[in-house]
Amino acid sequence: MALSALAQDLDKKADWLTAQLRAQEWLSTSENYRWFNGYYDNDGQRVEGERIGQGGDLNVRMTLTGQVFALMTGVATDAQVVELIRSVEHYLYDESVGGPRLNTDFGEVLHNLGRCFGFAYGHKENGAMFTHMAVMYANALYRRGFAREGYRVLHGIYQHCQNFAVSRMYPGLPEYITPDGRGVYTYLTGSASWYLLTLLTESFGVQGRAGDLRLAPCLVREQFDDSGKAGVHTLFAGRQLDIIYSNADKLDVGDYVITSVALDGESLGMTPGPEMLIARTRLEALDAEATHQIEVTLG
Repeated sequence: MALSALAQDLDKKADWLTAQLRAQEWLSTSENYRWFNGYYDNDGQRVEGERIGQGGDLNVRMTLTGQVFALMTGVATDAQVVELIRSVEHYLYDESVGGPRLNTDFGEVLHNLGRCFGFAYGHKENGAMFTHMAVMYANALYRRGFAREGYRVLHGIYQHCQNFAVSRMYPGLPEYITPDGRGVYTYLTGSASWYLLTLLTESFGVQGRAGDLRLAPCLVREQFDDSGKAGVHTLFAGRQLDIIYSNADKLDVGDYVITSVALDGESLGMTPGPEMLIARTRLEALDAEATHQIEVTLG
């Protein structure tokens, strides 16, 4: 079989599956909220959505994980993304624990749904503010063009964790936040690496593209200091770089474009736009022992 034919076949299967998920797993509630079902239990029953609980009350079951991967993979359409975010805000976001919870309270122990329901609600996989998934949610929001919503998640986690009186932890990110706000299991998570990755590549927009350096900032107004500057130190193409964004007019994300770029004081002529590419060969020609400055003006 030709590789091109195999690729086309896989593309068709992926398109079919995406369409199936968009239609079959897109849920609505009586309150007019919509999101994706993320799970089926061991008996083949859909997990998420509305149902009558053991006490006869209406119970809404929603998970954050199902939304994160629908966002990241592109399964969610642009219109579905808007509805999905609205549902997360309504059912899962809890500022008392620093961000969106992993799931709503299902109200019962579900032995046919795995280990998460071996924990009391609000602990570990059963409804805690699970920082790894919350940071992945922020990453997915940035990727889909919702920078302000992504920033809110990152900022909320940071503000909660650095407040020692509540989080009771050393600087860092925990696996999850307990119902009383404490950060626990700081050694059992990949949250910090995802957090830094999201800040660098999505918020500051420092990315690689086919070996070249791409700058596509999505910084919100609050991330610039009093002089309108925001900077990051990073390594790219084996060179130490200080990347400084200047936003003198304190414009918000979506309101600015890159108007000019200078490398070590030398202007790199460009047409104003949302992004800038710097050739890898140009960076590799720089002194490998020095730190170089890239100044990006926004307007």
